[in-house]
Amino acid sequence: MTRNQLARVNTRRPAVVARRIVGTPAEVAATVALVRDSGRLVSMTTPRQIPGDSRVTVTVRFLDDGRPAPAPVRRLRRGRVIAAAAVPTLGAVAVAGYLAAVQLVHAVRAAFPLVAGVVLVLVVIAVLVRRSGRCCPGLHCPGCGH
Repeated sequence: MTRNQLARVNTRRPAVVARRIVGTPAEVAATVALVRDSGRLVSMTTPRQIPGDSRVTVTVRFLDDGRPAPAPVRRLRRGRVIAAAAVPTLGAVAVAGYLAAVQLVHAVRAAFPLVAGVVLVLVVIAVLVRRSGRCCPGLHCPGCGH
């Protein structure tokens, strides 16, 4: 090891901390198991029932190694994040759709006389083409002999 690595080595002995744990038997057992499994349990008292209650109490002594506790886990509120992104997006799509529909209606209104004129010309052409056949469809022409 180098001199810098030796300087960083923590030679301080961990302190022994005593804490009283109160809870249901299952909660106390889980807490004691957690401390025991971490290898820091020094000793514990026998569980005692709290009079008139279903809870128990235990005093646990364990080694405090001085490490900071892990940072609390922050849960993302996904529903709110999705709503915060979706609502403005849906609003923008709705406004764009409305504006497109309004423009389409104005375009149809502006082009309606032209479309009506084209349809009328096509009807007249269809009637004239049909009249040129061998049979008269009910409109008498000079060459059919009716």
